[in-house]
Amino acid sequence: MNKINFFALGGLDENGKNAYVLEINGKLFIINSGTKVPINSHNGIDTLICNYEFLEKRQKDIVGLFLTDVHNDTFSAIPWLLMKIKKIKIFTSAFNKIVLLDRISKYNIENSEYEVRTINSPMTFGDVKVTSFDLAGGLPGQLGFNFEYEKGNILFMTNFVHGDLGPYGKTDIEQIKKIVDNGKELHALIMDSGHSAYPGKSIDKLWVSRKIEYKFKETPEDNRIIVGLYDEDMITAHEVLILAKRYRRPVITYGRTYSQLINLVAKINPDLQWPEFIDYRAANDVKNAVILVTGAIERLYLRFIRIASNNDVYLKLRSDDAVIVIAPPVNGLEVNYALTLDEIARNTANLIELGADQYYACNPAKEDIREIIKALKPKYFIPVQGLYRYLVVATQIAREAGMNMGNCLVLQNGRVAEFDDLELVNQKHGIRSVGDVVIDGFGIGDISHEVINERENLARDGVIGLSSLIDYKKKKPINELQIASYGIITKDNKEIIHKIINDLFKKEFEDKTASEIDLKEIQEKLRKTIKRKISKVIEKEPMVVITLYEI
Repeated sequence: MNKINFFALGGLDENGKNAYVLEINGKLFIINSGTKVPINSHNGIDTLICNYEFLEKRQKDIVGLFLTDVHNDTFSAIPWLLMKIKKIKIFTSAFNKIVLLDRISKYNIENSEYEVRTINSPMTFGDVKVTSFDLAGGLPGQLGFNFEYEKGNILFMTNFVHGDLGPYGKTDIEQIKKIVDNGKELHALIMDSGHSAYPGKSIDKLWVSRKIEYKFKETPEDNRIIVGLYDEDMITAHEVLILAKRYRRPVITYGRTYSQLINLVAKINPDLQWPEFIDYRAANDVKNAVILVTGAIERLYLRFIRIASNNDVYLKLRSDDAVIVIAPPVNGLEVNYALTLDEIARNTANLIELGADQYYACNPAKEDIREIIKALKPKYFIPVQGLYRYLVVATQIAREAGMNMGNCLVLQNGRVAEFDDLELVNQKHGIRSVGDVVIDGFGIGDISHEVINERENLARDGVIGLSSLIDYKKKKPINELQIASYGIITKDNKEIIHKIINDLFKKEFEDKTASEIDLKEIQEKLRKTIKRKISKVIEKEPMVVITLYEI
């Protein structure tokens, strides 16, 4: 009997943190391991990754990690996975291997003995044959995988569009059909469905040239054009490069990751025609340059805010700059995006943006999903990589394409789809160790939920710090109470808050002898009473820190 389990450690009902596990007869095939940018980033957290406890316990059963692409939400957590799992083998494309090794080199990974291998032909692991195939996507080197076992095939495809994107790959359904045409049933199709609510085909909506070319036409030759986009969206950046060459403008790439990626593309495709590239340190000196400001999701916004606030060393906005922003926010980052646009607008009125209704990422839309399901005819369909409502929409599309609704599975992180000999036997069980692990800097898991809540409270309600000198023998204050604050005391409420604090502080020492005074008790009581009193007056509950020095 062939026993198959499939589940996600991350990537279901969320944007990011994509990591999936396919278990075939007791052997684990990990597919991707990405990060997620926290929506409430004011609390100081850098990023979120999956909980790898399940994989740590099953290390001996891991065959390897199969990497489809190098989007941050797909591969950026691999360094932390390597810190947890020893001697893991990673299989991916040549392009992805170069990018991955560069990312890993930034971390101090001890005694892992990992191996990154290029997979460009079928590879056999016990009774499972894994075949990779090319897909069209926003980056070169995009792969899909077919896992062939005794009874059937399991196909995995994410971050792609149906069609031909030239140097950025081609999704050839006929080629994929040949791979799974091995006398065995296509048991399951696991496919990216985060854009299932988008009508039509993605490839028809990718192109932005016709939406932004007028800016290249109308911008004077001695004025700069600054374009902001995600560094992973190379297909859109390539259109900007073509426009720059057409209008004889040199290009400055202002973002390390994209600069590295474009150098790789140039080496892989030496026949492509490129505009003249200029060093980023000359950004303020070249009047007619096209400057590509790139970054990963929220970090792009932070980079633009730094530039617009005149805090960047090499690039400062001018009133005659034309700025084009092609980076609509993911759910939860709308406020950050709006703040970024506001900061840019303070420097130049010549600003346009392509929102989510005009810009399309390289993910399958409604017609792509329908056509692929009709062409491949899987027995089971499992939508992944997106918010829950879009996974549900994808199952409805699958039904319209002729599938049995009972064979369309919408899972949550940690929930296991269990199969025996091609038949679904259970989808109610789950693994326990799922959830977010917090990364602060290069540290892993070193911030508790209590600390996260504390940081959120600090950002929302502020902090008050109190200090005073206490006579060691008399146990009485010998100077005025010193009050410092952040994020709560203003000109309007200063008088009333100071009065509340001073009255409560004095009350703790009045009519008490030295033997009746316990400073630790006073500190704890004051924390609670000050917070409660202030909350009644201004509806904020600040953190209160009290330091009493005995001298």
